[in-house]
Amino acid sequence: MSTLPATSRVPAGAVLLAGLGAQLVDDAAFFVLPPLGVIAPFSGLLAILLTAGAARYITRDLGGAAVARTGLALGLTSAAIGLLVGGLGFVTILLAGVTVLAGVAGAVAGRGLASKASE
Repeated sequence: MSTLPATSRVPAGAVLLAGLGAQLVDDAAFFVLPPLGVIAPFSGLLAILLTAGAARYITRDLGGAAVARTGLALGLTSAAIGLLVGGLGFVTILLAGVTVLAGVAGAVAGRGLASKASE
């Protein structure tokens, strides 16, 4: 029986806070800045960008498998909250899938993890 090393654990509190924040900041932006109401059809893109940025920020001190796992957990959390807030429409489900990918991509992009693993 093997156990996971401490470096591959996901920071659950940070993931929940960032996932909730990415979705709710997206919604709150339209109340705080009324001119943003013009870009309402693109509101899902703001949540996706916030998710990717949050994944990058949360995983800044992590390494190895913990980076991808944390990005995946953040993407799933943000997508689930987005589905709860936005409903289960076809476009919302598509945006949720892209949000999951954005969480992983935001966490691993530009880190060179693949090149380090092959050395």
